Amino acid sequence: MNPELEKVLAALAARDNASPAEFDQADRHLERLLQPILSRLSLIGRAEFLRALQRRYRAWLKANAQPPTLPPKA
Repeated sequence: MNPELEKVLAALAARDNASPAEFDQADRHLERLLQPILSRLSLIGRAEFLRALQRRYRAWLKANAQPPTLPPKA
């Protein structure tokens, strides 16, 4: 996976899981990562990128999810 994309996905997850006190800082970090990417795209390209990013983010979350653990045997 592209390292730049992986950083963006990790920043999205950090923002989504941030406490209310940390949310603004996490959001600013995400925006700093997105700015150089979005500056290279046209307006239509930006919208397409953000839609694709959301799909990729959902897949990334699913791939990184921890499997449920089984309860211990009694």
